Amino acid sequence: MKRSVFAITLLGLALLAGLVFTVQSSSSTTHTNAQALLAANQLVNAGHFSEAAQMYEQLIAQNPRNAVLHYNLGNAYFLQGDASRALAAYEQAAALAPRDTDIRANLALAQETLGPKSRPSAGLLAAMAAAARRWLTVDELALLSLGAWFTLGLLALVKRRHFEFG
Repeated sequence: MKRSVFAITLLGLALLAGLVFTVQSSSSTTHTNAQALLAANQLVNAGHFSEAAQMYEQLIAQNPRNAVLHYNLGNAYFLQGDASRALAAYEQAAALAPRDTDIRANLALAQETLGPKSRPSAGLLAAMAAAARRWLTVDELALLSLGAWFTLGLLALVKRRHFEFG
C-alpha cells in the first residue's frame, strides 16, 4: 500500500517537473530579428510612429510572448496619439512582464489619458485575480495553480489512506 502512494507521488512529481520544464522552455524569449527591431526603434526616433508600429506588429506576429515588443508597440501608438491602442499593447506587455516598472508607468499614463472607465464594481475574487496579475505572469499563475491542485490531490489521497487504515 505504501508503494502505491510512493508511486503516485513520484509520478505526480515527474509530471510537475515536466510541466515546469515545458513552461520555462516555451516562455523563454525566442530570437527576435535584431535588425528589424533596430529599424523599428530608429523609425520611432525619426518620428515615423505609424511605420514603426507596423514593424512592431510584424515582430509580435513572430514572437507574441515578448513584453518588450508589446511595450514598444504601445509607445508607438501613444506617440501617434492613439491612447486606446497603446493601452491594449501596454496591458499585453504587463501580462507578460507584470513587475516591469516602465510598463506599469506607461500603462498608468495611458489609462489616465483615456480617463476613468465606467466598470461595475468587481467582487473579492476578481479583485484578488487582478492583484495576482499585477505581480505574476500567466505562466507563474498556471504553475501556482497546478501546484495547489497537486497538493490538494496529494492531501486528499493521504487523508483517504489514513482513514482506510486508521
